[in-house]
Amino acid sequence: MVEIKVKSKLTNDKESQETVPVKVFKITDIPQVMENMGWVESARFMRKWFNDPYFEMTKQQKLNRVDMGMIDKHNILDDLSFDWLLTSSSRIKPIYDGFVREMSNVVEYNETLGRKKSLLNQLSSGLCFILNRLENSGFFVDGVFKNAHINYDGLSAMELDKISQFNFIRIGSTLWEKATDKLDDVYGALGSFIIKIAFTDLSISKEKSGFIRLEINELGLYVRDTYEFMNDGDDQPLGYWGFKGVIKPNLISGVMNKDYIDNDDDRYFRVTNSAFVNYREKYKVDKKTGDFFVYSTVKKIPVNIVIHLNVIDIKEYFDWKEKNAND
Repeated sequence: MVEIKVKSKLTNDKESQETVPVKVFKITDIPQVMENMGWVESARFMRKWFNDPYFEMTKQQKLNRVDMGMIDKHNILDDLSFDWLLTSSSRIKPIYDGFVREMSNVVEYNETLGRKKSLLNQLSSGLCFILNRLENSGFFVDGVFKNAHINYDGLSAMELDKISQFNFIRIGSTLWEKATDKLDDVYGALGSFIIKIAFTDLSISKEKSGFIRLEINELGLYVRDTYEFMNDGDDQPLGYWGFKGVIKPNLISGVMNKDYIDNDDDRYFRVTNSAFVNYREKYKVDKKTGDFFVYSTVKKIPVNIVIHLNVIDIKEYFDWKEKNAND
């Protein structure tokens, strides 16, 4: 897939027999094609991968089971603007707006970070993770909460990822989304990804009734992703690419895995993760192609969230913690 011959019109019998040079489409041409389409971040990401010193990410690193302090800063891109998500893709803003509406005013019950409306296991997974973050940071010791006002307003996404991230929003991960999502700059740079949710302003207090009051006044949203071409199972398709742009495979071309498709006398070639894996293998003597981690800026959202906890809730948290100890 490194070098692909593009269909061209040859001279007919009435013309001279001079041959027309055949243009060759290479995956290294894709960043320029992206740029021509206005995909600025996608082009920047791919050029970085092609030109960076060799670094091949491990599966554990991809899954965030790594101390990022041990990763060379050259392998971390941390200046992606979160607002770019909202302006460069029509898919993201409606999801973001819905989340903001849902979180703006929460009293006790919420599937993302509050109680669940059930008789058993009333704490959502997100709330359990918040308690776990508070415990790890020393605000909740041996089942006892400390009165505190925690403000992480100045922390980066990488720092929040360590101490206050508790839930996430999946983007483009379902089969329906993969089949129907429009190709755009966000898709080209991140594919399917997650927006992480962290608390950035939280207060803990004990009320006269004995309940513990958690009050969250601000949440932070950010992207943590990886840029690599690691296959997990089938060879992941990345679209049909040519000098004029990219075409998303339809049902027939997708199922049949056609090597190329023609559109208006232009040929577009099927590109998958393996094309980049093979490129790395072919040119590894040059010690190029560097996988990297992606962090966006943090989008702050003012909220009014109040949750009360009692001794039964604290016991439920410790039961949850024991069940999830090995995760």
